Amino acid sequence: MYTLYARNQAGSVAVEALLAACGADYKVVVLNRKPDGSFEDYFLAINPKAEVPTLVLPDGSVMTESAAMMIYICEQYPQAGFAPLPGEPGRAQFLRWQVYLAAALYGSDLRLFYPQRFTTDANGAEGVKAKAAEMMAQEFAIYADALADRSFMLGRLSAVDIYAAMLCTWAPDMGALFATHPNLKRMYDAVLQNEAVQKVWARNEM
Repeated sequence: MYTLYARNQAGSVAVEALLAACGADYKVVVLNRKPDGSFEDYFLAINPKAEVPTLVLPDGSVMTESAAMMIYICEQYPQAGFAPLPGEPGRAQFLRWQVYLAAALYGSDLRLFYPQRFTTDANGAEGVKAKAAEMMAQEFAIYADALADRSFMLGRLSAVDIYAAMLCTWAPDMGALFATHPNLKRMYDAVLQNEAVQKVWARNEM
């Protein structure tokens, strides 16, 4: 069994949705923060950086980094078809966009909503936030341009689309994002047609 340490509406959502869609045997441990914002001490023993998501594999080993988790899960459940396997057509683009979403958009989102984490100057947080918003808009535009007139980046529902759909919910103004990029709205709606994804979205109150 997989154990996913999670927070509702956080980066664990896409991983949880993929586990559910693949039919994996898993459980979710929803973490609560202490009054000072930190997690319970036991979680530090699992992940010293205390980051969500954290995934404990069936063999007891620990994975961090959501994109890596999703690539790994796809490889463990090839029959589910949520990623091209190594050597198959589309594999390079799958890896490209999965990592792009994590390294670019996810990173910009963190700087947008937690700017104080990215500067030692208390007066510099607003600048970090403003630049993050600018970069996020550009990064969504790049992704939307690549998506073009397709509903799914690889032509069929994949882990990339699930991850992208989660990130769309983190946009400062989701309605404005979809008005600017209608194809992202089309992709988002198509992802939510998957029943397993729907249930995870509902559990996370997305």
